[in-house]
Amino acid sequence: MFVRTGLVSLVAAGLLTGCLSSGSSSSDAGGAPPAPDAPTLRIGVIPDTQGGGQNTSVMPMRALMEFYREQDVDLLLIVGDLSEEGTPAEYAQWRSVIDDYRDDFVMLPLQGNHDIKGTDQDWYDNVSDLIPDDAIQMAGQRDKNYALVRDNVLIVTVSYGQIPFAYDFVREMIETYRDQVDHIIVSSHNTMVGSRYGNIRERAVEAYDTSEGDQQFLLVHDDYRQLFADNDVIYVAGHEHQYIRSLISGYYGGHYTELVSGSASYKGYDSRYGESELIQQVVMTKINDGSVDGTLDVNASILTFNGALVDYRSYYESHTIRSNEDGMRELATPDWKLIDRFTRSAERCDKIVFPSSIPAGNQLNMTHDKSYRTSLCVAGSGEAARILDGDNQIFNRYDTRTRTTSVEPGVSTAQSNTALAARYYRWLHIPHASYNPNLNNSQRVRLINAGTEDEEVEIRQTTIDLKKQLSLSWVPAREGAKSAVLLVSGIQGQDGTYSSARGALKRLDQDTGFAGSFGDGSEQGKQPYVLPEGRVNSNWKLDDDLRGDDFVLQFNVPSGADASNLQLARWNDTAGSWEPVVAVDCLSALDYDNSYMASLPADVDAECSTAAGLVTVGTPHFWVRLDREGAFALIDR
Repeated sequence: MFVRTGLVSLVAAGLLTGCLSSGSSSSDAGGAPPAPDAPTLRIGVIPDTQGGGQNTSVMPMRALMEFYREQDVDLLLIVGDLSEEGTPAEYAQWRSVIDDYRDDFVMLPLQGNHDIKGTDQDWYDNVSDLIPDDAIQMAGQRDKNYALVRDNVLIVTVSYGQIPFAYDFVREMIETYRDQVDHIIVSSHNTMVGSRYGNIRERAVEAYDTSEGDQQFLLVHDDYRQLFADNDVIYVAGHEHQYIRSLISGYYGGHYTELVSGSASYKGYDSRYGESELIQQVVMTKINDGSVDGTLDVNASILTFNGALVDYRSYYESHTIRSNEDGMRELATPDWKLIDRFTRSAERCDKIVFPSSIPAGNQLNMTHDKSYRTSLCVAGSGEAARILDGDNQIFNRYDTRTRTTSVEPGVSTAQSNTALAARYYRWLHIPHASYNPNLNNSQRVRLINAGTEDEEVEIRQTTIDLKKQLSLSWVPAREGAKSAVLLVSGIQGQDGTYSSARGALKRLDQDTGFAGSFGDGSEQGKQPYVLPEGRVNSNWKLDDDLRGDDFVLQFNVPSGADASNLQLARWNDTAGSWEPVVAVDCLSALDYDNSYMASLPADVDAECSTAAGLVTVGTPHFWVRLDREGAFALIDR
């Protein structure tokens, strides 16, 4: 498959367009050096803040506001469920926090399913003054569906229940501003896919003939997926009270990113359905439904845009607050923990990488690739690089719960439970076959109690291994680099955690997954997996991991350049400078060989820190074995 994103091309199976997990565990982790003269826009996300009874969850909300102010965030996406019942008293609680930060942020609220329990007038009275005057409003849905351009970012906001009817507005905004911006965000309350709800599950698979919204969504949901994939959209949602980042496939090519923002509420949810593997690849999730140890999570996520670059960080803090009367407790002095990150540019090449737990002997179906190896990724300025070697041996795992459903005669669009199961396989899941394995379960969706009055469709509990999105991005030369800068991102975004469906930590190296989850069509569960030693801590904290998977990077010397005067370097964000990846006298003259994943070439000293080489025969290039991603460029020796 040949995929282009911006001016970059990469030929490899299983490629897509979207964002990725990124970053090194060490203190010098970070993206590329900042673009000179490019404005920086920081966007934070406020997840659901309904507080139970008739309350807004004031304490988590205030903790988020303080954190975002400390991080110099400019704009907030408020993704719905501001309240529990949509009453004036709840909005007064909500405004008591909002008004303390009016001068700090631009705020873009939208309605969630709890907010529509109240009146439109209460909504207008409490949010209309927050929405900027230059927002472009959808006709007939003022202050519910609107768009805004800030710097080089287009943001389109769509309230709960409006997605089926807002397609033309969303498309018009994207088509109008596509050439004026580098980045597009669509913000709504419900997910398109998610793990617990999702428009496609609720409005397409489980559609009602009696629902105008469902029938309208059936006409546009494939168009939405392709529109978002074609335009590299970041879709930001709430509603599910858990954190998920996943890649959603277009209807006939490409992918886009869906961010489920987590929770700022006094309740959390379990993992209900898990990954919808036909159209979704989950690359990070953290679950905490509050039943495991009495704590809940509050989630904070920041998108930082700098020219064509976007850098993403997502954090959480655990707390025991269940009502406003409890006060701030742990959130008075929160210890925000990094659980997810990615860095990418508009000019990049991407690949989905599957975990090393794929059963031996499975047909790989072109896409089930555990290797980080890519083809050359060529920048618009002519530089080229690729990953030569390395496998995904550090990955996360999580469980889901069994769910059942059935048709409602005279109401459901599906006319039978058999037809309903078929709709699940049409739009969300894969029926296992030897030529098309379902790695999540041998019987992902099945009919139970067939032919009896208890007949139902069961979406079976299972165990799922996360995928990664490896991204090679290019940005122009800066800070003394003698080449364009390559960003390698997506290898170090997981730390080997295994979570139950409710959020309890399990042991990846000891615990067996649910029946049927092994991935070869049998009833065997996923097997315990031993991570490489001394690399990650498996504790939901990315920034205390020592090393990631080993991988080998090839960076070609630009045409006309003298390789003997150059060296390959990695950007040290802490020092603010380039550092050679290896000493010059540790550069082998030999071509890369896969034995160098575990040894040094024979022509370098045994004390050299890693295997590396400068090959001058054929296309001159550097190669180096690494265990940290980051920003790389050629510099003067």
